[in-house]
Amino acid sequence: MAKATVIKKLKFWDLMSISLGQIIGTGVVVLTGVSIGMTGYGAPWAFLLALGIVAIPTICIAALGSAIPSTGGNYTYVRDLLGSKTSFFYLALLVAGQIILSSFAIGFAEYADALIPGLNMILVAAGVMVLCFVANLFGIRTAARFQAIMVFGLLAALALYIGLGLSHVKDYSPYLSAATILPNGFGGFFAAAFLLRLSLIGSEFVSEFGDEMENPGKMIPLVMGLSLLVVSLLYILIAVVATGVLPLAEIEGRNLATTAKVIFSPGVYVAFIVGGVMISLVTSLNAIFAWCTRGLYMATEDGWLPAKLAVVNRFGTPYIFLTVFFVVGVTPILTGMTLNYVAILGNAVGAIFGLFPVLSLYNLAKRNPGAYRRAPFKLPVLMMKTLPLMAVLIYGYGIYASWEFIGNTGWLLLLGYSALVMLYIHFREPYRVKIQAAGGETHSRNGGINRPV
Repeated sequence: MAKATVIKKLKFWDLMSISLGQIIGTGVVVLTGVSIGMTGYGAPWAFLLALGIVAIPTICIAALGSAIPSTGGNYTYVRDLLGSKTSFFYLALLVAGQIILSSFAIGFAEYADALIPGLNMILVAAGVMVLCFVANLFGIRTAARFQAIMVFGLLAALALYIGLGLSHVKDYSPYLSAATILPNGFGGFFAAAFLLRLSLIGSEFVSEFGDEMENPGKMIPLVMGLSLLVVSLLYILIAVVATGVLPLAEIEGRNLATTAKVIFSPGVYVAFIVGGVMISLVTSLNAIFAWCTRGLYMATEDGWLPAKLAVVNRFGTPYIFLTVFFVVGVTPILTGMTLNYVAILGNAVGAIFGLFPVLSLYNLAKRNPGAYRRAPFKLPVLMMKTLPLMAVLIYGYGIYASWEFIGNTGWLLLLGYSALVMLYIHFREPYRVKIQAAGGETHSRNGGINRPV
């Protein structure tokens, strides 16, 4: 008799490496200097406020993941609690928002050019995109191991930056004075915190692996909470070093390399840039590739997309969907978009689609009371009503703040894309209903999707 196939589940450290790699990236290595220009010595405290801002949607997703863990987590939350049409619209925006993939690759290329001037930036950025794409073609377990190795090197480099850097900080009094913490008032301080929110998002996507991990009801909130706390502490200490070693005028608007040149020897400086900054960008890029296909795969099962698109390779990877995200990510690189524009546009789109799963929590207790009662991590009903509304206010402000920079062209493109998606939903819906009425689409043995006979 043939042996049963044993499916290996993702364990705690697999998930922690993915989550940490997703969080630690462009934000801390690019935005720290910008936040110092907004709030001076208040930058470490701004990271603390950013943690509070990020905690609101994170708690919402953790509660959903604990109650109804599933592959394609955020998509399934929206589908089951807000409606199928809404879930596909959410998914379409998520796909568009992954132009943010290119920001990590472009950032990597910029730091590489700082070490070796004259490099072909487009070629380097596209190359690192290909590296992560190929790693994830070999399956999530391989990608998780790849991620774990990179995260270890990243954390070691940032810990070295903190350890050596703190010894150069001689005066901590500016961090305790309102005048130096709020040089531009509370408005400037809050603006810096909201900007730094970008450096802390990412742990919520652990919920995308709900069916692929051990004990997801407990593991999802545990990994999300721990990774967010670890990264926040790390960032606060990094901000202390960034503001305390050199005069503020020399670090405002600049990245961590400026301070690193002071605290490191030339050889260690190069190791920090490669092992810390550049690796952080790769880990973020790799982590997005690791989870991004889950929602599309579930949408195919629901009949929104043709079944043939969900075919998988022998490692269980839906390679067509992964290729879609690769194309979305590499296009801004090949068209010459700047890092700042890609990051802000991607974040704005992310703020829009990010509202959908958060708002799903509003209906959890009503539409799935059994799952709510059984959840290892559950919130009082009142919190499930108020937290999503608070998230709407925060995300709404972020979208408003991005409006002018993105410009009319960017918003018109997004509007046109949204209109096309709604037309697709309108014409696809009758066919999708027929598929569901016939029993849905089922997985074949090789991982593809077959129509029911």
